[in-house]
Amino acid sequence: MVELYPEFYNDVFGPLMQPGSSSHMAAPCRAGYLCNSLLGEEVAEILVEMDKEGSFTGTFGQMNEDLGMLNGAMGHMPDYPEFFAIKPYLREHNIPFRFDFCSMKESPHINSLKFILTGVSGKKATLVANSTGGGMIETVWVNGYSFAGKGDTYVLCIFDPDSALDPAALQSQVALCQSVMEQGSGQGQQGGVMYWFKLDAAPGQALKTIMQGHRHAVMKPVLPVPSTSSKQPQLFDTMVEWRRLAKEQGKTMPEVAIDYEIAASGWTWDQVVAYMRDVIKPAMHRRTHALYEENVEPLCTPFTELHYKKWHAAMPTLPVNLGVISKSIQYVMAGQPPVPNVLNVPGPMGTGGGFLYGALSAVQEDLGLSEEDVLRGLFVGAGVGAICYTRTGPTGEVIGCTGECGCCTAMAAAAITEMLHGTPEQVEAAASMALQAAVGWPCDPIPGGKDMPCMARVLFIASMSIVFSQWALAGQDPVLPFHEVVDVADKIGRSLSGDLLCTARGGHCATPTAQCLMAEFRKWHEQQ
Repeated sequence: MVELYPEFYNDVFGPLMQPGSSSHMAAPCRAGYLCNSLLGEEVAEILVEMDKEGSFTGTFGQMNEDLGMLNGAMGHMPDYPEFFAIKPYLREHNIPFRFDFCSMKESPHINSLKFILTGVSGKKATLVANSTGGGMIETVWVNGYSFAGKGDTYVLCIFDPDSALDPAALQSQVALCQSVMEQGSGQGQQGGVMYWFKLDAAPGQALKTIMQGHRHAVMKPVLPVPSTSSKQPQLFDTMVEWRRLAKEQGKTMPEVAIDYEIAASGWTWDQVVAYMRDVIKPAMHRRTHALYEENVEPLCTPFTELHYKKWHAAMPTLPVNLGVISKSIQYVMAGQPPVPNVLNVPGPMGTGGGFLYGALSAVQEDLGLSEEDVLRGLFVGAGVGAICYTRTGPTGEVIGCTGECGCCTAMAAAAITEMLHGTPEQVEAAASMALQAAVGWPCDPIPGGKDMPCMARVLFIASMSIVFSQWALAGQDPVLPFHEVVDVADKIGRSLSGDLLCTARGGHCATPTAQCLMAEFRKWHEQQ
């Protein structure tokens, strides 16, 4: 059995996605993609069910939830170029789709949803999954059979509705044909058994021959770094351990972070570095700079506020010179409005990687730092993010906005401190103090509220990550090691009412003004 744990390109800086929420858009898209792979034929009808008391219900449409679900159901991933044209496409091809808000009996998770797809032959496929934050999912039911998976491997499913197969013989047959990382079985809601096999690679010809004699389906991996049997144990889950490894091995913190990703992915040093340098970093740069450097236009609705334009216009007249912080705010704001095919890089919130990079980019320009300095910062930020993912669910639906803006601020503060050649102790201090300031934040985005209060908290990333980095470099003692602060954030966040966990029911959403805005937004969205 391969031990799964958070890594950089699946969990922290992923998935690359069209504008929207990582947990509300990208994760449902991935779940729909898995259901599409189960169906194995062209889709004729789409039904998506969500719990009427769950998170998707309150914000539906604001974070492109519906577009993510429909694209996934049609077999597209979150970065699909024609993502925003999915509804016209379905209507043009007479493919009906429906969203039902009901009692979700198959999963108690606040971010659960169920896909029911009908193929052109009349065949049906169903999949129940939970969005667990940052675009990650856990699958809990497959065609009515219990299953636990995270979309990190190829999964061969063999269905035995009459419990007629010999499990030992079947497992032996499969193992003779192909390497199996893990295998098991799940009971059906209506009886019977599903046998599943997590594979190192897509089924080969020998295995396909065996599959032909059984009812079967293959779920493809949705993660950019699939799990393989070469995955090594997790290198660290605290910054204390991370610093210890660096000291003992005579390495820098970025170098140990790269070692972490090598152990997690099975990639070489050059592959790990190249993916950050050539894929992740350019996507982050484009997300925060495209509106200034390219001829692109953001998507606008009656509820859109182009914050970056107001800030850019006001900068020369502002009475206080904010310097590098002002530039950081400028880039972070430019990373907020959705721009088709200018992809988001979560980290952990939907545009969090861009927000983090906006702050790093501003510091780089202000001090004339190199691209290698930024790359070092990104690897440190990724390591901090991996610790957050290990010790909590860094998402609004689990621990509030502390899990999104808070963790992102800690990642950025640590990254900037590394860029400025702070000591490993100062890098941890910056992360610790940044997260301490954000503990207890609710997640209460107002549908139709022009990105508030989210934008206010995003400016915390843009400004305070720089401030906490400077405070750490000044020698301030954070008192608490970073992992203890994450544990506190987890405990307090999980004690928040469900109304404060991205359901649009509590916090700022409960105010009279927000209620009016939400009603206007829902009326507009229904007309779309």
